[in-house]
Amino acid sequence: MKPMQTLPEGYILKGSLDLSRNTRALLGLNLVGVVLFFLFAWLFTALAVQIRPDASAVFSVVEISGIWSFVRLILVIVLLQVVMIVLHEGFHGFFFWAFTRTHPRYAFKGLYAYASMPGWYFPRRQYLIVCLAPLVGITLLGFLLITVIPAVWILPVLVIMTLNAAGAVGDMAVAIWLIRAPAGCLANDQGDAFNLYVSA
Repeated sequence: MKPMQTLPEGYILKGSLDLSRNTRALLGLNLVGVVLFFLFAWLFTALAVQIRPDASAVFSVVEISGIWSFVRLILVIVLLQVVMIVLHEGFHGFFFWAFTRTHPRYAFKGLYAYASMPGWYFPRRQYLIVCLAPLVGITLLGFLLITVIPAVWILPVLVIMTLNAAGAVGDMAVAIWLIRAPAGCLANDQGDAFNLYVSA
């Protein structure tokens, strides 16, 4: 089965997740994301030290010597967050395009950004690939880079990897929902809303 632009006859809406209307779900996902941030930070740093023991000094505590060094640190973190968002949504968008040969829609709303394909219905396998591509792809790419980049760049790469993995909490929630859904289900991504259809 391939992605399609018309819902097949006999399919009904199984459920929806609309973050634009469900602020409780959005808040809950963000809280889980905070916990995941610290978990992935610890895990990725531990793995990076195993891969590059020669660069263990870069994992020391960041020193803040004044207001300007604090402002500079905040600006760097914001910049890394922007890079992560572009990469994350780029991975989604690439696989949307790969399966449909149609350009996805990109948007940013308050606390989250998204790539979407509102007029398309994706079989479970294809949508799982789209859904998990940023988590898997950026993590693998990050560890590949850690093996070859200068030590001074390892920490920024780890920050991007960690922000991405924690920020993928919504993708992981949707993936779990899809895995538990019937094999013939279809996913419709509206961006801030996700719809799941099953055969009646």
